[in-house]
Amino acid sequence: MIDSGLFHVYTGEERRRYVQGLAHLVQPGGRLFLYAFSDEEPAAPGGGVSRQDLCDSFADVWEVESVEPVEESAGPAFAGESGEEYVWKMRFAVIRRKVETAAAL
Repeated sequence: MIDSGLFHVYTGEERRRYVQGLAHLVQPGGRLFLYAFSDEEPAAPGGGVSRQDLCDSFADVWEVESVEPVEESAGPAFAGESGEEYVWKMRFAVIRRKVETAAAL
């Protein structure tokens, strides 16, 4: 499953419901590839997400395998007066749905 720029817009109960919905779509052992604004990005919608936000949100039936910082050019439309393009601060995460065992059921 790919989430490219959606997770970071949710907070609180919406975020919890979103993660629960993903658990119904991603089979055990399957992976979610998540690309979101970082909490280090001042212009991030919803304030962005931290590594801890991801770990907390996906704590139940998920395992956060990796979270990497990513910088991406915002494009010429976001160039400042000097002509330099703005660089977004993002996070790329790989999150695996845990394989449920008989003991966990």
